[in-house]
Amino acid sequence: MNHKKIAWISAGLSALITIILLGRTWYDGITFWNPLPIKYDVTGQIGDFIGGVIGTLISAVGFYYLYLTFTEQKNSFERERLESNFFDLIKLHRENVSELEFDGKKLVENDDSLHIGKSKFTGKSVFKVFFNQIIICKTELQPVFRSPQIYLREYEEKMLNHPYVVKNKIDIYQLARIDICYNIVFYGLSAEGVLILKHMFKDKYRDTIIDYVINYLRLKPAYDEDIFEKWSMIPHHSTRARRRQAIQEIYRWRETRILDGDFPEIAENYHNKFIKYYGGHQFRFGHYFRHLFQTVKFINNQETISYKAKYNYIKTLRAQLSTYEQAILFFNSLSSLGRAWEIDPEIDSSLSKFQTHDFELITKYNLIKNISGEFLYGLSFKDYFPLVEYENDNIKKNRPTYK
Repeated sequence: MNHKKIAWISAGLSALITIILLGRTWYDGITFWNPLPIKYDVTGQIGDFIGGVIGTLISAVGFYYLYLTFTEQKNSFERERLESNFFDLIKLHRENVSELEFDGKKLVENDDSLHIGKSKFTGKSVFKVFFNQIIICKTELQPVFRSPQIYLREYEEKMLNHPYVVKNKIDIYQLARIDICYNIVFYGLSAEGVLILKHMFKDKYRDTIIDYVINYLRLKPAYDEDIFEKWSMIPHHSTRARRRQAIQEIYRWRETRILDGDFPEIAENYHNKFIKYYGGHQFRFGHYFRHLFQTVKFINNQETISYKAKYNYIKTLRAQLSTYEQAILFFNSLSSLGRAWEIDPEIDSSLSKFQTHDFELITKYNLIKNISGEFLYGLSFKDYFPLVEYENDNIKKNRPTYK
């Protein structure tokens, strides 16, 4: 019931009581327009009665509206504080993006695949570097991933029965390839990065696959053209066994300086003094994704505002994200680092009215809405997030009711 209706009902009730009371006094022979002297001892009691009944009603209504005023002031203050905090977070997001830098001046170009140009990247353009390296990594590992035997059996069973995987009929082997490529590009293949990757993958994927992938990609230089030419010869061998043999000979030559295999032209002088192509982006993007996730989570977990209001806030945040940022967010959300976005949502049990889908943030707020087309270099992103309302879709989605 709205406040205007309450006011009209209160006024009508007061008028009705007054009319009934005046009618009763007239029926009892008491009138205020009689030329005889007014009997104040009698009419005073009538006034007391009217004041006691109607006055109390009016006072109650007045108190109700006073309560509404204070409540509205409190809500207004909370909204102002929420908006202040939110726009502070937006400001921090912009600062995080503006501080991004990547020096690609000395990277070797590879005309056979996507490559990073020879220039310095800053701000949002760094996301294009990150994206390109993920696609390059995926392309370079295509021969390795032809076999579906990536998972350890226990983790494979866990993924096959995962609720989100079952619901969306997700290809878990493609998901594994995305996870491996994303984490390699994110952490890089320095000595520290390799330790982190092996720790992350040890209970998920087969050691033989991970060791092969890491040893192979660690050999790719950033800008040593002689080494890059040698590295480019490895994928040209038709079988994985031959490629593995070439890689082993390179590492053997490094340790012994002896050439005793079938690939002397590759192994000889393949030193390890070069800067690695996959140098990692953790120091650039780690805080970016943590901050982005906490910003969306901050708005999502507000119980005093409607979903429509929440969506408008996040829409403002989404407007800050370039297409490449949304593409990187897509990859991040599928990797083991970012599955809290949707695949394994962080459920806050204190929010009693929320259901599981209220914590699936990518779909709830259409965070990758602006990715165009149907595929990201062979990946159908709509298979992973089918209920996102993509801007180039004309299909009506049967979305849940959100809080």
